[in-house]
Amino acid sequence: MRRRPRASESWAYAYQLNPPQPEPRFAKVRTLLRRARLAAQREGRLWTGQIVMDAHITHILVVTDAPDEVRPVDRAIEAELKRLKMRFAITEPARVSLPGVKVARRALKKPARSRAT
Repeated sequence: MRRRPRASESWAYAYQLNPPQPEPRFAKVRTLLRRARLAAQREGRLWTGQIVMDAHITHILVVTDAPDEVRPVDRAIEAELKRLKMRFAITEPARVSLPGVKVARRALKKPARSRAT
């Protein structure tokens, strides 16, 4: 049986790149993030990604309503990071509360995904 999750049922995970990388190296990743967000919007889903630059580490933060799905964008991001020879790890998805976000999705399965290179 499928049910709709509560509106605040969202998940966040991050790619962690160490050492930090210069912004110009992320042109293709930014395109991947933008396309994934637009595709999710067309499907009435939540998916957004943001590159967060820091002095000690770079993050690609993803917020989604379906962390259990292996999405083509995740594979594409990983492929691009590997092509650029960037070392990275992916955190486990964590539930986050986003007031005012309405998500019409199927019930979530237990999230379990982590990769590192």
